[in-house]
Amino acid sequence: MAQRIKATPANIINLWFGADTLLRQQKIDFNPELWEACLQVSQTFIPPSGAVSAERYRKSDKVAFARAVQQELEVHQLELA
Repeated sequence: MAQRIKATPANIINLWFGADTLLRQQKIDFNPELWEACLQVSQTFIPPSGAVSAERYRKSDKVAFARAVQQELEVHQLELA
C-alpha cells in the first residue's frame, strides 16, 4: 500500500521517472507536496548532460533533478516557517 515517502533522491527518481502504475498514482496522492515540487522543478530543469527528453536522461541527470526537488522542498518549508 502506498504511504508517505521520504524525499530521498532514490524515492524522487522512482516517483518522477517510474512507470505509471496504480502504486505510483497512490504515492502521488499520498505525497502531494513532493509531487508539486517535482512539477515545479520540471518546468525549469535543464539536465547537465543536455538531454532533450526525460527518456534520454542519464543517472546523473536524474540525481540532479532529485537534488533540485529537495531544494524546492526546502525553500517551500522556509516559506511556511
